[in-house]
Amino acid sequence: MNQSLRFWGGLLFVMFLLTSAVGGSLALESSYLAVTLASHIGLALVTLGIGGYAASRLSRAYKPLPRVSCGLAAVSALVATIAGTIFLLEGQSNWSLYLMEGFASLGIIASVLLIVSGGSSGLRESTMHPEQPVPKVA
Repeated sequence: MNQSLRFWGGLLFVMFLLTSAVGGSLALESSYLAVTLASHIGLALVTLGIGGYAASRLSRAYKPLPRVSCGLAAVSALVATIAGTIFLLEGQSNWSLYLMEGFASLGIIASVLLIVSGGSSGLRESTMHPEQPVPKVA
């Protein structure tokens, strides 16, 4: 499996876009269809899982910018999911809708930043090209 954060950033980007698109279609419906709502919730949870996995497991070997981007994408997915839950359960308040949309947008930006900065890690590069021993001069 590809462990590059660039790959996971692309996957997060697609997941944020799909989740947002299904959420947008929910906004157009007069009454929520169960399949659309279930799809939106499922996509949000998968996005949260991917972001959490990438931030907790894969980003450790990377420099600060990819790590921060990965963490920001994961936190954005978490806050957007919590805001969506509040939106669904507490009567569709506008503040929770704006919070959900705002953090989904922040997650898209963070995933783009992750795609740009998340190449191969420094750890993998150092294990692939170990330093050559320096010969001793007498």
